[in-house]
Amino acid sequence: MHPGFVFKGLFWLGVATVVYVYLIYPLLVWLLASLRSEHTAPGLAAHPPARRLSIVLAVHDEAARIRARLDELVELLATVPGAAELIVVADGCADGTAALARSHPSPLVRVIELPDNQGKAQALSRACAAAQGEIVVFADARQRWAADALQRLLENFARPEIGAVSGALVLEAPAGVLAGVGLYWRYEKWLRRNEGRLHSTVGVSGSICAVRRELFRPIPRGVLLDDLYWPLLVVMQGRRVVYDERALAYDRLPGEPAHEFRRKVRTLTGNLQLAARLPQSLLPWRNPIWVQFISHKLLRLLVPWALIAVLISSALLDGWFYRAALGAQLLFYGAALLALAGALPARSRLAAAAASFVVLNAAAWLAWWVWLCGRAQGTWKKVTYDAPLSPD
Repeated sequence: MHPGFVFKGLFWLGVATVVYVYLIYPLLVWLLASLRSEHTAPGLAAHPPARRLSIVLAVHDEAARIRARLDELVELLATVPGAAELIVVADGCADGTAALARSHPSPLVRVIELPDNQGKAQALSRACAAAQGEIVVFADARQRWAADALQRLLENFARPEIGAVSGALVLEAPAGVLAGVGLYWRYEKWLRRNEGRLHSTVGVSGSICAVRRELFRPIPRGVLLDDLYWPLLVVMQGRRVVYDERALAYDRLPGEPAHEFRRKVRTLTGNLQLAARLPQSLLPWRNPIWVQFISHKLLRLLVPWALIAVLISSALLDGWFYRAALGAQLLFYGAALLALAGALPARSRLAAAAASFVVLNAAAWLAWWVWLCGRAQGTWKKVTYDAPLSPD
């Protein structure tokens, strides 16, 4: 076979992969979701029925935040009807977090203390096993919720086909490279919203989500993406997982791009880990959102390899088109590298978007090696940075 034919094949296969993942698939989801009738939209019940409710807050060394977060969640519980409890799982805390939670004056607060740090997956599983609520709501210590966020989440459960719901995480992004991450997150939320309109979103925002307790299944220890694992199991039990953009949580990105890079490596490694630990998700007859899962989560992991194939093949092929393609790629990557080095103005949205795209795909490329080397557990360490401002 002639080498030129092989390189042309690699070039166009790589281009097709990138275009499908980031353009064709999202547009198809949007188009198909738009053709569905309006009754598929979440949150149509203005007055959700009263249900017993459990809020779960899994924390590790959050002494500085735990009191304010419990105050906020107790106030939110007062806005919805029905009996409630607030379960705090102190996961191997060494800074007095558990004692502070126990000292909270609200009788709604229950504390489960794990003697050693077992990870969020185990903490959530322990909490759900102890929960008495019909609906279990998951929250994190960092974020702040809008005053009506809890009510908005619960409205979705008035429809029996809804098994779980994700709220919307609003990220405050600093200027510079991380502004591109903020742009990407808005694109991601748009895609999740349309996936939920079509059938189900692939995963949820772990900082603001809820599930029918009867549908929650224990998460194996060591699973990195609890907010993808259990929602897939909900879908495979025949229920929908929807995205409600009215239920808002607020957070901010870390100040250092390196911290965001490590977070993305962990997330993308978790996608590979989940495919291995939940092989039924790869079977179209078992997974009702198989196309969404493959297109949204797994094919993105092939994009860095596709980009490498396009770059190398365009450099080796003759003809003005491939030379122009090579020049465009070099300009794009050059702008991204200059933005990462701080050599371009912080307000350059195009350069920030290019840098974010490169960081994302570099993380996806590295995730393969982290997973293959069996080092998934070491991909993330807790980073301390300023909490978001109050939404009020």
